[in-house]
Amino acid sequence: MNRIAITMGDPAGIGAEIILKSLSILTAKSIPVVVGDIKVFDQLCSRLPSLPRFSFKHPGSGSSGDVEFSDVGRIDTVEPGLSDGRCGEASYKYIMEALKLVFTGEAMALVTCPISKASLSMAGIPFPGHTELLAHAGGVDSYVMMLANPKIRVSLVTIHIPLATVPAEITEEKVFRCIRITTRSLQERFSIRNPSIKICGLNPHAGEKGVIGHEEDGIIRAISRAQSMGMDATGPYPADSVFHHIDCDAYIAMYHDQGLIPVKTIDFERTVNITLGLPFVRTSPGHGTGFDIAGKGTANPTSLIEAYRMAEIMAEEKKKTISRPLR
Repeated sequence: MNRIAITMGDPAGIGAEIILKSLSILTAKSIPVVVGDIKVFDQLCSRLPSLPRFSFKHPGSGSSGDVEFSDVGRIDTVEPGLSDGRCGEASYKYIMEALKLVFTGEAMALVTCPISKASLSMAGIPFPGHTELLAHAGGVDSYVMMLANPKIRVSLVTIHIPLATVPAEITEEKVFRCIRITTRSLQERFSIRNPSIKICGLNPHAGEKGVIGHEEDGIIRAISRAQSMGMDATGPYPADSVFHHIDCDAYIAMYHDQGLIPVKTIDFERTVNITLGLPFVRTSPGHGTGFDIAGKGTANPTSLIEAYRMAEIMAEEKKKTISRPLR
């Protein structure tokens, strides 16, 4: 039976809690393989005895329907809700261990619980987040972060960079690359034969033809280039109104908050983070580590459940996809 690796994320966050809650609800077509520290789960269950418990098995030893656990053994005890270099290093180790399962074919997809960028930095890990780390591990430099829920999908041209540096990063090449990867991924991972995509401008009113900035010049050239290759890409549209009526297969936003605010406002609990352009399937809950509620038993597992289900769907599509050139 197929397996999907689930990393615990930051040990001080809500990862372990939402994993336990999700596994008690999820009806999976695959075997979940949790990658983390078993002692963190034991500590959490001692703190919150009402949480569901599982008799985890070692990877590969279970039968259909079993839940497996790969114990990395980095953390014995943890203080919930605090940034910690030990936790940053541990969360990095979980990812790398899970990637071994993916690269060796033991897992068909990767689902990652949230990590702390502060803890990663404290551990000296040279990546600002999952997306960049996984792209490096996958050997790709062209990748896209997409946030999706049952109502809307949004891809981002820029991701985890300061807002002050965004305008310089909005180039024709980067916008075109985002359109291309999004289009191809919708075809190959979501079975959308001719996806339609709407692209946001950067400035208010999408620049008003240069009256409110010229960053849209590169966006317009990228859209024209995509259209010349047969892609259904239109814009740039003013970001304050384009999401009002959802009438396309995906949107492309120029920066993190421009795209994530509408997605999470529309359906926060079921929003999933997807990395497009990787040689493997990766999804994640659309929220963060939840340090403010860690260890309290109030974390909602819905986004992780959606991420797991999305990973199953995308992995199955990946298996049966025959690459099709863009028209």
